[in-house]
Amino acid sequence: MTDTRNALFASWRSHADVQPADATRLLRTLCNHWRHRFTIERDGDSAARIPFGEDERASFAVTGDVLAIDVETADAERLAALRGVIENHLRRFERDESLAFDWRDAA
Repeated sequence: MTDTRNALFASWRSHADVQPADATRLLRTLCNHWRHRFTIERDGDSAARIPFGEDERASFAVTGDVLAIDVETADAERLAALRGVIENHLRRFERDESLAFDWRDAA
C-alpha cells in the first residue's frame, strides 16, 4: 500500500465517488442502519460523518447523483478494513453487487 499518511494527523486517508441509483436514499439508509452503534453527525440528507472509533471516521456527501466518501484512520490495515465495511454495506443496501468503488488514497 502506498504511504498516504497525513503528517498533521498521522492518519491514512482514502476517497471514492460512487454512483448509486439514489445517492440520497442510500446515505439515509446507511445512517439509519448505523445510528444505534455510532454518534452520526448529519447535514440533512446531503452529508454525514460517522466516527467508527477515536481515530477512525468516514464522511459522506451527496452531490447530484454521486455519493462521495472519505475515510480516515490512524492505521493502514484499518483503512482497508473500513473501506471494505463501507463497500459491503452500501452494496447490500443498494442491492447492487456491481456498485463500483474507485478508492484513491490521499497524499
